[in-house]
Amino acid sequence: MPSLRIVLVATCFASASGGACTPVDSCPKLSDGLYCPVNDVTEHADINRDVKLIKDHLKANDYTSAKAVYTGGSFSSKGGGIMRTLQALAQKDMTVNGKYTNVFFSGALDLYGSIDGIWHNYIIACLDDTGFCAGKSHDFKSYIINKCLIGVVTAYATYEFGAAVWKARENMTADDEAAYAWDEGAAFHIGNIEPVIGDGYTGKAPGNLYSPYEFNWKRDDDFDDGLSTHAAAPPTLNFGLLNVRGTYNAANVASAQLAMYKIYSIAAIRSALKYANKAYNNGTFQEKYLAEGWAYWRSASGYISTVNKTIVQQVDALFDLSLTDMPADTDCTIKSLLEPMYPDLGITCAMVGTWKDVREISGHCLATACDDTGNSATLGDSSTAWVDMCKAIPSTSESEMENSGFTASVAAAMPLSILAIFF
Repeated sequence: MPSLRIVLVATCFASASGGACTPVDSCPKLSDGLYCPVNDVTEHADINRDVKLIKDHLKANDYTSAKAVYTGGSFSSKGGGIMRTLQALAQKDMTVNGKYTNVFFSGALDLYGSIDGIWHNYIIACLDDTGFCAGKSHDFKSYIINKCLIGVVTAYATYEFGAAVWKARENMTADDEAAYAWDEGAAFHIGNIEPVIGDGYTGKAPGNLYSPYEFNWKRDDDFDDGLSTHAAAPPTLNFGLLNVRGTYNAANVASAQLAMYKIYSIAAIRSALKYANKAYNNGTFQEKYLAEGWAYWRSASGYISTVNKTIVQQVDALFDLSLTDMPADTDCTIKSLLEPMYPDLGITCAMVGTWKDVREISGHCLATACDDTGNSATLGDSSTAWVDMCKAIPSTSESEMENSGFTASVAAAMPLSILAIFF
């Protein structure tokens, strides 16, 4: 079985070297089907499967199992029997004691006071039914947990972008260096779950990806006259990748990183507008939508606060989780607070767009976009010149592995002493 031997040996070396693909030009793509990593970042993308599994456990009212996934992990392996966990992501210092520049994270840290105060404290309180979450409804608790996890993964994607920038500055521009970190950021953002409908890029959000990419996509569907942020992300990420490989172009990479921050900001702003309105619910308060708006706004509020911390704190107060009522004008208040910040965030009224559910309501504050006079901001450069390293694996190797009962994942998990039997 010569082909099987080659695949097994290659798999062992790939496991030892981290992100190397097997074969080297057959890297697995992500859920969008477009971005081509130059490393195998399957396990990194798999963290979004943990997000889905937690949601499934919560749907069954099984908080114990949900907590076990949060604290212990399930799908995302770091190798050597060590699992990547959402808790570890939530509690990560995403500047590594100042080594990496990550204003997305440092803004949140300054705004909320501690690393645990950004996400972890809220997630664990709702998993344990303690603190502010004690006695809250199942809907409220599960919405806090599920939506916070999207924020956790979003933040971790920005951590990897920051790591890529640092490595590139240090002339670490080989594919297993800065590009590997950038690919990891793309993997966390997009995920690798196969969409149940569509091609992973066009049309409506499939609803089963459980990634920051899909969260952005859902807001694109809501604000369908604005920028399609999910569609903008893969070419933006590709532009960043092209500029950390081999020759580092600092300005281009910074542009791609900033564009991702803008994408996250737009999604957070859209969520704040939508869920303030839904929490009011024509006078019948919906607590779960307060939770949803709070968490999704928080997904980028730290970064937005680097433009105007006072305004962000005012919006935070409007989503206070202790509220038992949502005033009718909260959505309009949020709109009036945030729109003057758009130029400094490098976004426009046209990019944010208008929420389709109120667009036809005459006189509603959310029905019309604000005025972009004097604001010529753009998202940034992008590229659809996808790297040609995601070729299909030769079918002969696939067939032989299937017939033999081996798969790459099985081989990677086997000790070399066992694999030696086959050679």
